[in-house]
Amino acid sequence: MIVIRTSVKRKMIRAAVPAVITAVGFSSVLFGTQANDRMTVVLPTDSKRTTFTSIENMNAEEPTLFTTGVTELPVETEPLFTEETFASESPEQKITDNNEEFSGKYLLTQNLCLESENMDIYTSHSGAIYEETLGRSGGPEYIDLANGAQLRNCTDIDNETILREYEKDCDINIERFSDEPQVLILHTHTTESYEPYTKDWYDEQYTSRSYDADYSVVAVGNAVSGQLASAGISVIHDCTVHDAKYSGAYTRSLETAQSLIEQYPSIKIVLDIHRDAIEYSDGSRVSTVAEIDGKKAAQVMIICAADDGTYGVPDFFDNMRFACRLQESMEGLFPTLTRPILFQYCQYNQQVSHGALLMEVGSHGNSIDEAVYSGELIGRSLASMLTGGESELENTAVPVLASVPAYFFERLR
Repeated sequence: MIVIRTSVKRKMIRAAVPAVITAVGFSSVLFGTQANDRMTVVLPTDSKRTTFTSIENMNAEEPTLFTTGVTELPVETEPLFTEETFASESPEQKITDNNEEFSGKYLLTQNLCLESENMDIYTSHSGAIYEETLGRSGGPEYIDLANGAQLRNCTDIDNETILREYEKDCDINIERFSDEPQVLILHTHTTESYEPYTKDWYDEQYTSRSYDADYSVVAVGNAVSGQLASAGISVIHDCTVHDAKYSGAYTRSLETAQSLIEQYPSIKIVLDIHRDAIEYSDGSRVSTVAEIDGKKAAQVMIICAADDGTYGVPDFFDNMRFACRLQESMEGLFPTLTRPILFQYCQYNQQVSHGALLMEVGSHGNSIDEAVYSGELIGRSLASMLTGGESELENTAVPVLASVPAYFFERLR
């Protein structure tokens, strides 16, 4: 994601000597307002690099990121979830003539771009990729939550007020096994993509953007939605490409979200899934990783909007409570998976629901395998939170997109 670039301020102790690390962020323009969070990260002296920054806009000189080869599928105007769709106890697949939509009892994926990209052409070793695990941080702006989770308060709201709001009940209640969708997953920056496999170098000719859903945040959304569906939570995954032109992407994704919420007022949760971009000052890139059950997962950061009266998110504390509960679920089940919640003045379309959040899954140094694994873990954590831990559906095959790599099918079982 380019509009907000932050890493985490943290403390590291090496040989009993604390090394204080501050974080880096970039300014963004959204709906006429600018959100600024600019800091600097200094890694320990025995690190391979000394400074840690983020990319402001990899395509600053390109108002149009891509010009050829995209297949944008039309938005379906007829109801996506119908009595016919839910008539059978076992999920079924529905394919329409003008738009490939794979829907089952609890999962519908729509508006998938069918473009493919050959990643084998990117072979130049332009720079290095280094792995980092960004953990808990110290400092007055960090608020400790349950299960080792943290929130980073980048607002003028005092921590005591935030804690009082945090302790209130979260008002997100979904209906499990419902005929109506409860969750909407979409992507404002749909073309944000990952390295094709885990490696310690990158090719600068690869812009970390692709229409190919096998390598982009769309694959992460598939993993999240598949886990929710397997827990009996009805979900729509909308894959509309909103960033063919970068400018105005949030306006377009807002239109998508509002249209679907109007059509399906049962939607209570809206997750906008992105990919971060983090690099050192010398241009080498950072892959944020956590080892979960012996496998590498891309670390996740939730961005939660706060409002000083100018951003149009009046009920932002409701979203914050949801963010905290989800963060606690992820850290409780999968320690080190997350970076602290970034709570700052912004909007990011979070006015559409009390359960609307932006999620940064990994960085442009992470591989698609790491990111998809994180999507699975996010889905499992959210399902556990929403169902009280009873998130398994026995003998339920979850229909998924035909273009998703084979490993995704295996991970759903």
